Amino acid sequence: MTNKTIQVSYDHVWVIVDRFSKYTIILPLPLNYTAKHLINVYNNSIYPFFGLPQDIITDRDVLFTSVAWKRFCTVNSISQSMSSAYHPETDKQFAIANKSIITILSSKLLAQGLDWLAALLSVQVAINTGIDASRDASPHTLCIRFTPKFEKGFVVPAASLRPDMISNALWNSVKTKLVRSRVAMTQQANKRRRPSPQYQVGDLVKISYCCFPKDMQFNKLEPVFMGPYKLLRCIPKTDNYTIEIPFAPSGAMTVHTSLLAPWLEN
Repeated sequence: MTNKTIQVSYDHVWVIVDRFSKYTIILPLPLNYTAKHLINVYNNSIYPFFGLPQDIITDRDVLFTSVAWKRFCTVNSISQSMSSAYHPETDKQFAIANKSIITILSSKLLAQGLDWLAALLSVQVAINTGIDASRDASPHTLCIRFTPKFEKGFVVPAASLRPDMISNALWNSVKTKLVRSRVAMTQQANKRRRPSPQYQVGDLVKISYCCFPKDMQFNKLEPVFMGPYKLLRCIPKTDNYTIEIPFAPSGAMTVHTSLLAPWLEN
């Protein structure tokens, strides 16, 4: 009997962020991974510690729109919220997490000659031990009820001054701070925001040039909105609209109302 070593090559990572605590989990993914592989990774790496979520926010990648992933969400009573490709109002938590991962990898880990795959654990530790300003606590403190001790080789910020054991009072305090922060950001964003125009299926609208591919971008003297394009579907809950776009891969594109303008006949 001979022992065979199977070498798995990784070229992608799956970043999972908890919305309340901002706890970040970074999981490497192999080449040509599928939706079934994502489900297996979740069941083996996430489910034993965090269980099943109530809601999952993902993009509209083919993996998350596949039959296998939809069945996984339906069987486990998970609400699936999907962001559109051109939706400026989508929650920025994932973008901030990705930015933090890239920054730490490029500035502190890869500069020391470490392999990116071996450095992922250090990046995850660095993000989860940092104290968030809006929560006034680290993700580790909120999730596992204490700030663990790590080796000096890891990238760890200053130690948290929070007590080791977290109480319900701290959870309620974090909830209050998050609500206050969200209300303040909403007020600032709505200062110059006008009510969104309402469209109906079949209306002709113009779409912002930023939704077009780079090879179809226009000069600064070209119109900012181009059209007309036919409106196929309305999603009033999120102010999203599906527009018939000839050059889109699927023949349609879902965008936010802020990137649309009504078409007026000459």
